[in-house]
Amino acid sequence: MRAFSPCSSSRALAAVGTGALLVLVIVVVTGGFVLESGPIYLSARRATGPLVLALLAWGGAALCGRAALRAAALSIDTFVERRAAPMALLLAAAVAGIGIACGTYAASSADAAGYVSQADLIAGGALVRDEPLAREVGWPQAEWTFSTLGYRPGPNPGEIVPTYPPGLPLVMASLLPVAGDTGPFLVVPLLGVIAVLSAYALGARLHSRTAGLVAAALLATSPILLFQLVQPMSDVPATAWWGLALVLALTPASGAATAAGAVSGLAVLTRPNLLPLAIAVALTAAGWPREPLRPGRLRRRALVLYGAGFIPALIALAVVNTRLYGSAFASGYGGIGDLFALGNVTVNLRGYAGRLLHGEMPLLVLAACALAAMVRLKPEATVGLRTAARLAGLVAAILLVSYLPYGAFEEWSYLRFLLPAFPIVCVAVGAGVAVALRRLPEGARGLTLLTVMTVVCSLNVTVAAREQAFNLRRYEARYRIAGRYLAATLPSNAVVIAVQESASARYYTGLPVLRWDLLPVDLDTAIARLRVLGRHPVILIEEWEMGELASKFPGSVAARLDWRPRLDVGDETRVKLFDPADRAATTDRLHSSQP
Repeated sequence: MRAFSPCSSSRALAAVGTGALLVLVIVVVTGGFVLESGPIYLSARRATGPLVLALLAWGGAALCGRAALRAAALSIDTFVERRAAPMALLLAAAVAGIGIACGTYAASSADAAGYVSQADLIAGGALVRDEPLAREVGWPQAEWTFSTLGYRPGPNPGEIVPTYPPGLPLVMASLLPVAGDTGPFLVVPLLGVIAVLSAYALGARLHSRTAGLVAAALLATSPILLFQLVQPMSDVPATAWWGLALVLALTPASGAATAAGAVSGLAVLTRPNLLPLAIAVALTAAGWPREPLRPGRLRRRALVLYGAGFIPALIALAVVNTRLYGSAFASGYGGIGDLFALGNVTVNLRGYAGRLLHGEMPLLVLAACALAAMVRLKPEATVGLRTAARLAGLVAAILLVSYLPYGAFEEWSYLRFLLPAFPIVCVAVGAGVAVALRRLPEGARGLTLLTVMTVVCSLNVTVAAREQAFNLRRYEARYRIAGRYLAATLPSNAVVIAVQESASARYYTGLPVLRWDLLPVDLDTAIARLRVLGRHPVILIEEWEMGELASKFPGSVAARLDWRPRLDVGDETRVKLFDPADRAATTDRLHSSQP
């Protein structure tokens, strides 16, 4: 029979007390939580229970004696350091779970519908979409009027081409044979896992496992990452690819530099305007910033290997751009002059600063506290921190140069443009936290770290919830419901007239879609022309667009939308389907009933 050990009992009680303390922090910060998955149901809504349990457990540990209590406290330090990798893996799994459970699964608006529909094109072996109606209607710039959100006219008559880069759709298309129509919506959650694990690996290689764990926790709970995680858009994928590229560039194994180049190429295919980030990855592969750049021969070899992996993606992008837009250096977004302006710099500086304060305040406060705790530390104590900070500074500077002149946006969610810098920035903050913890006595470090990070992560999740990150599925459902209704009810000769719903209507139905906001002729004239061509036009419109439709076509009878819709769906935003033939039938019945 095993002898009673006060030390082991104290460690067990300390573990229970620590767990109760962390639950207490979560309840106090968030107001409580409920976790439900199949038969598993966990709920904590009141602080009383965790508080009492924490006090009893730590009180019991103290009764085991001072030596046993100290050993228990030290065991928490050891646990955090040794179990950092499994905890980071758990955080990554949680990110995947949130993305899959709360994902929108809707081809919505421009971005989401554009990416998933482009994946369908690629899976079918095509880069462009042919629209015969654009050659038949006879009005000016017909290709533009048949270009849904996320698409534009191609170089040849009747061609409609995607405006978005091919990187994300290419990955989405690879999952279509495996997971069907759900496949494209799983890509972002899965790449969220890569982003979080990359943050951990960067922290562990540049500083310590503790720094890696802090970085993974900060990224996994970042409000902007959680907001983008549930949507099939390119922000999380770009973050994952650049993070992984940096990890590979830091790897001394043979072939790692080439792999870093290949992953950087995939990142550029996903978001070409971030091509300059390849400079940071290439420099990392050449030895910077951990040490001075390697001697000439070794540096050249690393850069050649990196280029061998990177250049094929650039060639592929040039080929795709030439086919879609007529030039290797063109893009679907338009000319540089249409997108960038020096006048945007000041506006965007204020805008991004405000978004960071609004969405990432816990991270900023944590970084400030870590800096304050490092005052008067000897330079040798911050070597790894300075390395991480230099790399983070370079990546952040490249991103700011790329986006400060770009168009100015008001919404908080446009902080997403800076997401590719978050993994390495979180590593720099994590390194600062790890250094600051060393100023605490042994035995207090692990518990302090777990408590502080639980506070920070809970605050992050609260911000994400406030920004509706976990509610987007319900809000975006209108696109899916309306699209599937159209697919089930419209005849094969139908043409959908829409703007906001244009990309989703095209994705779910496969029918031609006419953009009324780009029509150079009156709406009634366009409807009449479509009928002459044997088509059945219907109008799919969101409620807020109805006034804009009437204003654009003040003399149009159809633009009044003064008859009963066939579909009226949505919560905060209503989506309605009007068939102009219903109005004519209603008018005829009214006339026939008169004496």
